[in-house]
Amino acid sequence: MRPGEILGLQRRHVSEDGTQITVNQRVYRGLIDTPKTDAANRTVAIPPTTAAYLREWLEYVGANPDAWLFASENPAKPIWRDNVWYRHMKRRLKKVGLEWANFQVMRRTHASLGHDAGIDPKVSADQRGHGIGVSLDVYTQSSAKKRADAAERLENAVLVA
Repeated sequence: MRPGEILGLQRRHVSEDGTQITVNQRVYRGLIDTPKTDAANRTVAIPPTTAAYLREWLEYVGANPDAWLFASENPAKPIWRDNVWYRHMKRRLKKVGLEWANFQVMRRTHASLGHDAGIDPKVSADQRGHGIGVSLDVYTQSSAKKRADAAERLENAVLVA
């Protein structure tokens, strides 16, 4: 999910068991808006371990369907993307030498690792809320090992003949 989609989540967007999230809004520059693409009202699947953490978090959020999952200091408003980045994420990434990373890098990493794991490109694109072409052409980066393996297979196919 895009950062604005995550920060635009309210309790009503999360299934009771935490395994599905409905994306139909985002936070953009402090305003509630529609998602970036035509993928509004898409359902995002949440894997079991993350769903367990999400269920724990929902206990803190409460039962109010309009409660923000990630509220600002003012619980009536969602937290801003830059506040999350600078207050929580960037300093932790700096500790491991990844202070240069950003949300876009994380999205690209998600696409690339999914591709390497053999996840269907259409499924992966649907999860991120964009088309398969964008998923493969823009986000997915093949690893050096995969490229080396492909080059060796091609070399073997050509030289064996």
